[in-house]
Amino acid sequence: MIKFTKLIHVQFDKMCATGKLFRSSLTGQQIWDLYINGFTKEQNPIFRDPNSSTHNCDLCKNFIRRYGNIIAIDENYDIITMFDVPSKEYENVSIKLSTALKSSSISEVFVETFNELNSLPYESCNKNNILFKLGIDKNVKRYTNEEAEKYGVVKPNEIITFNHLHLYLPKQFVDISGKSIESIMADYRDAKNVFQRAMQEIPVDTLNLVKDLINQGSLLDGLTHLYKIQQILPLKEQFNLIYSDSSVRADNWCWVNSYNLPFAKFKNELIGVLCTELAEGKELNEACQAWNKRVDPANYMKAIAPITKRQIEEARKFVEENGFVESFDRRFANIDDIKTSEIKHINVGDGKLKSVSIFDNVKSTSTRHKRSEFDGIEEVFIDKFMKDILPSCTSIEAFLSNKFEGNMVSLTTSINKESKPIFKWSNNYSWTFNGNLAGKSMIKDAVVSKGGKVDGVLRFSIMWAEGNSNDNSDLDAWAKEPDGNKIGFSTDFRKDRFNKKTIMSGQLDVDITNPERWGHKNIVENIAWSDLSKMKNGTYSFWVNQYCDRNSKGFTAEIEFGGELFRYEFNKPVYGNVLVADVILNNGIFTIKHILPEISSSKELYSLQTNEFHKVNLVCLSPNHWDDNNVGNKHYFFMLEGCKCPNSIRSFHNENLISDLLKHKKVMEVLGTTNMVNPTEKQLSGLGFNATIRDELIVKLQGSFKRIIKIKF
Repeated sequence: MIKFTKLIHVQFDKMCATGKLFRSSLTGQQIWDLYINGFTKEQNPIFRDPNSSTHNCDLCKNFIRRYGNIIAIDENYDIITMFDVPSKEYENVSIKLSTALKSSSISEVFVETFNELNSLPYESCNKNNILFKLGIDKNVKRYTNEEAEKYGVVKPNEIITFNHLHLYLPKQFVDISGKSIESIMADYRDAKNVFQRAMQEIPVDTLNLVKDLINQGSLLDGLTHLYKIQQILPLKEQFNLIYSDSSVRADNWCWVNSYNLPFAKFKNELIGVLCTELAEGKELNEACQAWNKRVDPANYMKAIAPITKRQIEEARKFVEENGFVESFDRRFANIDDIKTSEIKHINVGDGKLKSVSIFDNVKSTSTRHKRSEFDGIEEVFIDKFMKDILPSCTSIEAFLSNKFEGNMVSLTTSINKESKPIFKWSNNYSWTFNGNLAGKSMIKDAVVSKGGKVDGVLRFSIMWAEGNSNDNSDLDAWAKEPDGNKIGFSTDFRKDRFNKKTIMSGQLDVDITNPERWGHKNIVENIAWSDLSKMKNGTYSFWVNQYCDRNSKGFTAEIEFGGELFRYEFNKPVYGNVLVADVILNNGIFTIKHILPEISSSKELYSLQTNEFHKVNLVCLSPNHWDDNNVGNKHYFFMLEGCKCPNSIRSFHNENLISDLLKHKKVMEVLGTTNMVNPTEKQLSGLGFNATIRDELIVKLQGSFKRIIKIKF
């Protein structure tokens, strides 16, 4: 037994070195039956009484029933077992067990849990163990007079040491998270099944097609998902080779390659759904449009539709024959381009259209401001501002807030001013918002509409996996109220469990457990209080908990109240709880005690610092509402001094082109993304506001008197 056990130890070490262990579809009882029946009578003589034999040992039986069906997979994707050992005494047993296990299939991944090992009578262990004992190696028995008389083969007070089968398991195969073995097995099994369906159902040609669509720009935010296609493609090619040789080995291959694979559930992710739709025969343009609507319903038209050489040639011919060539040769517009006859707003009194003033006589202040400073200031709707206030102003300064990242806009025009108009209006001016969008994205509004509250009296938000960091950790936002109530995923203070009769008004309204399902990108959780009257005086504590440490990179956090925003960064893996800050409420007034260091809430947008006033050089409507034009949504532009778009931008957008050019819309979309205009020192960039989207802008005015107002859109 000792020699056989040592051989098994060596073989098991080789199995562990593969990095992955599995369980056979043969049950532990089946393995035991093969084991005990594999001995001849001579090899397994009766011991003590007719119902006992040398190898029929309860401790060995328990070990084999629990661990005898552990298997591993070699480099050829064949099964290897701990019984693949040369042993003269156990030769028949080893061959039987090895043959049976190698003829079986994989049923589960093998993992032990720390809690389970601690409950078994093997040996005491702790979470710092490098190796964990499986089974009992030996026990000692002293026989009594009665036992000696009964068995007849032992002497009174004789001490015999019995050796048993056992193993030592490396800590990498022991889960210490506290999860149940059932949930762990289910995660591995689901990952394997989804991964295998992807391998079986999505052809290589489809994966290559999607890769081409991403590189062509036909899929919004496609580059974020490109790495998954690049990783899946060689796996799919390898699967095809193995499957053509053996479906059994292909199944083993799927178990091995899905094991802890970050994108094993690729088929269920956004990019996998697109691949599946195409594989099932969905029309290409329809599939691309469905993808783009899922990714960004506000800007799905910005993607480039798949195009053919014939379409390119037809578009080129039309543009050349109809005199549009110079119209597509474009640049940033500057203030000298803007004629007073083209920049107008409604004036007071006689109804005549007057040109907007150019404001250039006030230098912007370098004073940093908090939004709370502007509480209670006069609020004016944009129509009243344009009609009654703007004409009498001699200068304007606009307060550039952090939230205006999506409002940054630039005007473009054709190099040849006499070129033929290509837009639905009678001039060749256009505009592009930050991110190469034709208008401000409403994604944030869509998120808010699905439950995330950002306008409460107190808010605590966390974000991780920023910028596609592949951080698949499960972080949780937590808060503790003055009376001891905790708000988090496992409490009643979350949106799907919230009791409206509860005295407090705070709740967790966004809870994300698996960033992988969201493309590992900008994952958030949010706790907000909606009613100050229901909040008690005292301390509100905030922290972040690492519920599941997959590959934590850290997080950023925000706390907002009274118009003030506080930001924090934690740039290292999260373990346990990380305290962020305490907010103290006293008779309706919030104060804050920082635990993590606060980072500046100011940032740079288009070369300008936020949370400052900046000089407005020009106020105008969007070009589609210049002169007698009245085409599409109206935008209000506040162009800022020193505001510079740092990147090349689109010079036109398909939705603005005339119908004749839109007949070639696929080629036009490619042209719009390839024929970019480069930044210049003299450019008109600033803040843009869509008349159909709620927003607000704080401005400092000078004229007959000085004042600060809030413009409402």
